[in-house]
Amino acid sequence: MISVPLLKQSIKANGVAWLLVTLATSIMLGILIFVLGNIQSNEIRDSLKDSFIKSELEAQFKSGAIDGFVIVYDTIYQLYPEIKNTYDQVTNLSNVAVLTYDQLKNQFNHPNPKEGAIQIILNNTPDEDKPLATFILTSVLTYYETNNPTQNELTQFISKLVIDLIINNMEEEVPEETRAVVKSISQQIIEIYSKNNELTIENMQTIARLYIENSFYDQLGTPNEQTDKMLEVFGYDTIYELLEAFGYNKTTVNGIASSGIIQYISYINNGMEHDLAKSEITKSLFSQMPEDVAESLTELGDMNIDHLVVGTIFYKMAGLLLPIVYVITTANSLIAGQVDSGSLAFVLSTPTKRRKVTITQMIYLIGSLICMYIIIGVVSFIATMLVKDKTFSITYQDLLKLNVGALITVIAISGICFLASAWFNRSKYSVGVGGGLSMFFLVSTILGLFGSSTIPEALRIKAMNFFNYTTIITLFDSEKILSGGTYIYGLLILLGIAIITYIIGIIRFDKKDLPL
Repeated sequence: MISVPLLKQSIKANGVAWLLVTLATSIMLGILIFVLGNIQSNEIRDSLKDSFIKSELEAQFKSGAIDGFVIVYDTIYQLYPEIKNTYDQVTNLSNVAVLTYDQLKNQFNHPNPKEGAIQIILNNTPDEDKPLATFILTSVLTYYETNNPTQNELTQFISKLVIDLIINNMEEEVPEETRAVVKSISQQIIEIYSKNNELTIENMQTIARLYIENSFYDQLGTPNEQTDKMLEVFGYDTIYELLEAFGYNKTTVNGIASSGIIQYISYINNGMEHDLAKSEITKSLFSQMPEDVAESLTELGDMNIDHLVVGTIFYKMAGLLLPIVYVITTANSLIAGQVDSGSLAFVLSTPTKRRKVTITQMIYLIGSLICMYIIIGVVSFIATMLVKDKTFSITYQDLLKLNVGALITVIAISGICFLASAWFNRSKYSVGVGGGLSMFFLVSTILGLFGSSTIPEALRIKAMNFFNYTTIITLFDSEKILSGGTYIYGLLILLGIAIITYIIGIIRFDKKDLPL
């Protein structure tokens, strides 16, 4: 089937070129992997991605804090008149009740000063107010009689009584969480009102801000649609795991929320509308950019540098350059070059048949490429082993697939060059057609890269994706190999191209007229 002397001659004639190409390509790949693994190439990408995520999280913190602030402020605004009236009523009744009680007990030695004081006060109270007045007087005087409190203790009791009245006056269907919020807010309202006899807008804003600051972090754990969506996107079980992963704790989160509220209050107090104020404060890096730019930066943040540089730029472009040059020159020298120089006449003058010549040259060309990529693959494994403990993200299995894919691609191109060499009798035509097509495929792949989805949209020139349809190298989809997609069909087509071109080349050379 093959001619051993001819095979030896081919090895001797092309061995140096094969060795140089193999060493150069292997060294190039080894250095590339070693450099990428040691400079932590994905660190910049991860840093950029983290910056976008943090910006978006902080915008969400501020937005949530502002929404909470508005709700609490509105609640304070609505509660204040009721709390004020209730507090005034309780305080006035309490002062009169204590004074009357002390007089009845100390001056008149009344046998039951509490009931006497209550009765005296109720006699001067309208009928519609008597049930509430009776409850207040009874509660205050019972506490006063039992505990003999100081003025401060009595004030605290009155405040608690006012809050209880407010809570009990709420409708039954009001959730317990809402009651707890009203209780906390009411305490702060009464504390300020009892000292100043009024509650200003600034006081209301301060109460609302402090409440949100003290409760915001804990409220983040409450499930909601927005939080669930965020956890699903980033792959965390709880919001607190997500916050911890990006370096946030209770202090930093509350600080961000507080700064957002303070900005919002400043804007509102200076006449800015709610929607505009909130929009200005909650701008993230994404929201400040045009939509297409934000999307492209998202792609940039998700891009794997190792996959781009090694998988696409090397294995589909830079790493194919020297092997393709080797294929062009070797395929030409194996047949057309020898026909052109007349040296093949000596071979065919022996009992060696044409088919044996072409099959021998085919085996040499394919075999040399297989050996070349075995060495390149071994070098890639060794380089990866040296940086494996660092951040190089391509596995040994992925490297094996890439080397096999590149080998099949080069074999397909070698089939085209072999066909050209077997078809033409002149080297210039053989190199012109086979080499021209091969280099066209490579250049088209390079140009097509800038229009492919491998490049982030910010850098992508979509019109250049046309070139990806003009090259068979596109069938070697390194991106899908590294991302786990379906890539096998493209490689099968490349194998089919190789088989068909080699068969046609052998048949063509076997039947054509030779100028011998």
